[in-house]
Amino acid sequence: MPKKILQKILPSHKKIKEQKYLKIFGQALYKREIWSLHRKRVLGAVFLGVFVSCLPIPLQMVLVTFLAIIFNVNLPISFALLFINNPITIPFIFYIEYEIGAYILNASNSITFDLDSMYENLGDIAIYLYLGSIILGLVLASISTVITNISWIYYVRKKRKS
Repeated sequence: MPKKILQKILPSHKKIKEQKYLKIFGQALYKREIWSLHRKRVLGAVFLGVFVSCLPIPLQMVLVTFLAIIFNVNLPISFALLFINNPITIPFIFYIEYEIGAYILNASNSITFDLDSMYENLGDIAIYLYLGSIILGLVLASISTVITNISWIYYVRKKRKS
């Protein structure tokens, strides 16, 4: 079953509680629901983790932990999915988000990416980037959730037949 595979891959309860930024949540990290590997909790965690990983904000770990506790979704999965956004993928993701935001807001002038022009147009860049990040985050999170759900159901049915 997928639960056994996930238990091997995911960070342990102890490792997550040792994160210094997450100590502010105290006893909330002991909620059973946020450690559960039920399909619906995992699907919520996939949505949450992918969406937050697309946001261009600092301290994504704190935000995803807070939201996982509020929505009672699996914390380790949402936490692990934050690493989609890493130093290798950040420039590509942010550029795509910027382009999506600029396209939706019909940006007439294109901004060249050099230090002088970026500093002068920081307000426009931020608006395009945040709008694009929300839209891309929602789309990717939805697609990831559907794929995870279909894969989970397929895997369980295949296991039951054998």
